Amino acid sequence: MSCNILLVDDQRDILRLLHTTLDTLKIPELKIFESPSGEEALLESARNKIDLLITDYKLPGMNGVELMHKIRARQPEAKVVLITGDL
Repeated sequence: MSCNILLVDDQRDILRLLHTTLDTLKIPELKIFESPSGEEALLESARNKIDLLITDYKLPGMNGVELMHKIRARQPEAKVVLITGDL
């Protein structure tokens, strides 16, 4: 059974770090998608079923909580992890 993870962050380095970390798990069924903004993440979620959303809280445009609500409106079973670099 495949598991689709959507990573959302406007900082390219963070996306790369998250993606690389998940790749080290070496799970062949894991599909990882990346988006630099909430708007692009919504487009990605329209194209693919999302099992896990990992998103930055602070995004340009809509924030991570707004994104979570919009994706869950389409895919209520999606799990969500909110991250932030702010203290």
